Amino acid sequence: MAASQNSSMGRQTLTSLPLEILYYFGGLFSVIFFILVFFVFVYKGLELPYPNGYYGMELAYLFCWAIIEPVRLFLGSKGNKTETAAPLLWMVLLTAPSIALHVYYMLGQTYVLHIEQVLNGMAVAFQGLQGLLGILTLVSFQNAVALA
Repeated sequence: MAASQNSSMGRQTLTSLPLEILYYFGGLFSVIFFILVFFVFVYKGLELPYPNGYYGMELAYLFCWAIIEPVRLFLGSKGNKTETAAPLLWMVLLTAPSIALHVYYMLGQTYVLHIEQVLNGMAVAFQGLQGLLGILTLVSFQNAVALA
């Protein structure tokens, strides 16, 4: 979050390049994650005996995550690029249910394969870093507003 001097406007640029890089690679990882986990679910549905209703519920959770994640990444990127606190705050708030879904997929679903543990662990790491850097960037935005 190194602030650079913006000569045309006479104020510091507060956007976080490391956070934006995490959003970019987190978005790429999310696409790969969804595809791989979807195919793992297809495999598990065909090969493993699920109790009634559990397979559909766990697959629905994946699609809930697929709705939350792009919104979360978009809001975080928008807030970071425009130096606006509200979208960045929403990104931080949406990180909690997203991480909760990943933890459920690592520990709580009916059948947990090793590849799911690895993929969900990587996703928790990505989102944890994004949330942490998002909070730090949010604080720097608020400090800049307080000083102005």
